[in-house]
Amino acid sequence: MSGMSACRLRLGSERPGLAGGIDRDGSRAAELLAAGFGSVEFGTVTPEAEPGRQPGVAVLAQRLAGLGRPPDHQNQVLIGIGLGLGQGAALTALAAHWLAGLKAAWPVADYLSFNLSAAAYRPLLAPEHAVLLADALATVARERQRLTADGRRHVALALKLPLEAQPLSTAAQMALAAGFDAVVAVLPQRPERLDWLQAWARRINGAAQLVAVGGMRTSADVRAALGAGASGIQVHSVFVEQGSACLPPLLAGLAAAHRAGLGAHGGS
Repeated sequence: MSGMSACRLRLGSERPGLAGGIDRDGSRAAELLAAGFGSVEFGTVTPEAEPGRQPGVAVLAQRLAGLGRPPDHQNQVLIGIGLGLGQGAALTALAAHWLAGLKAAWPVADYLSFNLSAAAYRPLLAPEHAVLLADALATVARERQRLTADGRRHVALALKLPLEAQPLSTAAQMALAAGFDAVVAVLPQRPERLDWLQAWARRINGAAQLVAVGGMRTSADVRAALGAGASGIQVHSVFVEQGSACLPPLLAGLAAAHRAGLGAHGGS
């Protein structure tokens, strides 16, 4: 399988992406990959299985590999795998868990999403863990570089984290410094969210993709997010509620935004 190069990664820009959390074990993979999204993210998963929650990244990767996608799939749906820290693990194990997840997911993923948005992971965003987080981001970026050189395959890296009021969070800045391809911003249900998104877009300034997720339900929502500087969108709840019937208005919003010249910023 040939990888999707970073310069061509357009996560949620032409077609909406499906965010993680819908399918953690690959049991719905065939259905979701055929639903009409531009990308589908599986997980979040961790190196070890968590009974009743997720089977572990190696099992998920094996199931996705069994789908038998053709080698030339650049125009098809991208596979993302969300990676997290194992339940009960010390925060200091972050780099090791992310690294193990990257290695196991590498053969099947087009992009990897390192999750800091879930409540269990948000303590890692505290200032006292900045050095630990920077080390974890740099560790997976170095391993990506090594695997790319060895296997001539490029897997994009994304950091998923909550959108905040500050112009750009420290974690997002560290991801950009490490060479990540995308920042996935989880928008809160607050009236200021588009202003915050715009501030992040200005600081990122095209150095990576800025993907908005959270509250994307209508064509107007999509146009507003891209108008604020997002380069793509992902959805979750609206698909849970409506299934693939949610796609037409979202696609219409993306098309209208592109006609208006919005959402043009992406990663290099």
